[in-house]
Amino acid sequence: MRTLVITGGLFEPAAETPMQALLKQWRASRASSGVWLDLRLKLMLAERYTAMRQRLPHAPEAVRRLLVDDPAAGVPELTEVALASLLEAEGVEVEVATWSEISADPAGREARLGRCPLVLASTTLLRDLSELGPLAALIKRPHNRVVVGGALVSMLADRWPRVPGVDLAAAGDGERLVPALVAWAKGGFTQLTPPAGGRVDGDGALLRAGPMPSKSLDEWPSPDWRVAERLHGRAFPFIHYESVRGCPYRCAFCNYPFLFDDTRFRLRSAARVAQDWCIAASRGARWISCLDSLFTLPPKRLDELTERLIAEGKPVDWLCYARADDLTDPKRVRRLRDAGCRQVQIGVESGSAEILHHMNKRTTPEVNARALQVCRDEGLTTVITLVVGFPGETPDTLADTRALLKEAPPDFFFVAPFSVKSPLIPILSEKSRAEHELVTDSDPTSAFPAWRHRTMDTLDAIEHADALTRWIMAEGLGLNAGMFFQGMLRYDAQERDVLLRFQRETLDVGPGHRLGFGAMRRVTRWRGAAQVARL
Repeated sequence: MRTLVITGGLFEPAAETPMQALLKQWRASRASSGVWLDLRLKLMLAERYTAMRQRLPHAPEAVRRLLVDDPAAGVPELTEVALASLLEAEGVEVEVATWSEISADPAGREARLGRCPLVLASTTLLRDLSELGPLAALIKRPHNRVVVGGALVSMLADRWPRVPGVDLAAAGDGERLVPALVAWAKGGFTQLTPPAGGRVDGDGALLRAGPMPSKSLDEWPSPDWRVAERLHGRAFPFIHYESVRGCPYRCAFCNYPFLFDDTRFRLRSAARVAQDWCIAASRGARWISCLDSLFTLPPKRLDELTERLIAEGKPVDWLCYARADDLTDPKRVRRLRDAGCRQVQIGVESGSAEILHHMNKRTTPEVNARALQVCRDEGLTTVITLVVGFPGETPDTLADTRALLKEAPPDFFFVAPFSVKSPLIPILSEKSRAEHELVTDSDPTSAFPAWRHRTMDTLDAIEHADALTRWIMAEGLGLNAGMFFQGMLRYDAQERDVLLRFQRETLDVGPGHRLGFGAMRRVTRWRGAAQVARL
């Protein structure tokens, strides 16, 4: 039996023409209940990116060198590698594709679907059901069974609707789900038996994995990147890795702790991680991207891992997500660097103590500033995220965020408006809604649902996020990660001033660019305001 694994997002710029991207956006827009706020947000990102591309031919060599030859280009998602490894272990032949490849190549799509009676499709990079629906219709055939899994399914599992083209949704750990799905397929799709502790919900529409037997991920095989190399016919010097699932924190805006049926914080041991990385390095890996919610927890595991990697001679360079309070000790940060860590992504979120308290971040602006300064002193690249518009946000709290960035500038930054897309985030509890007078659009076909609370609404947050982004760029405080994403791995702090000057120059756009985007901003703002008004 042959199985097709599909991963990726709705858009993949490197693999499609602008017309193909517009067609997919149009299909998703037709199925979306609230497209205008989402378009306003995308416009904010596109305006900065296109301004950068216009100036790139005349940019300094340091800029052009940073934005070519991305070592992560073409690397498959970890989901693809994990599923392919699990399927091959079950004796199943595997084919792989991205959503973009499936959409852009009708002949190839028909050939793949004709060979594969089982399709396992990831929703992890799909943002809502308006994106999933048209894509599911592309791959459903009378002879096949389409199974969707991943983050979107997990977010909506408690109220999963039947989606045309989807035969089954699967929520939970793939190590438990794949054997059950293979047995179902090999039995002619007649009897679906859930794993021990799992269940079938929604009148047969949703398979749930249930909890794992223990909290140790050492019991499960790591995804085998040799499988990916064989399927793609090339080596991958940059690979993804997962060492934890879940999160011990419960930040009020984050759904990560709830994306598996098993909500416990589970992890691989330091010995297992070091072993896996040394094996990967021996097979040609030079970079490892840790996709964990928080790689630096628990501290004891982190210290043991850095000691092992240093003893092994720093086999690979790597990047990870971290909490600021794990990065305030210069000795620990120095050990991270000596063990091969080159970049840490930190959820700073806000410079306001009040907002951090509302978010249940369990940190302070002072700790965030200390971590950023220590990382800079020790030569560790920082990438921060900022969330604008969380309940309680005001011009004063945004001023606090600006003050923090002035005091402790990051190397790179992401700014995002507060989102209520996931029904799992703690701020959407009945008690929190009442406390903050939070009203939301809960339709799962909207990629960016409208909301309002006592001090702000969705459109306000988008405009403030846009203004904050422009201010950081104008002040030369950090590099816009959305603009420089493909070059972040090659960032050299010695070229920081050159890069910041180039970034500041991209704010000075030509009249055509200014007029075109200005008109689109006015339209999307007007239509987006109507969405908010319907709440």
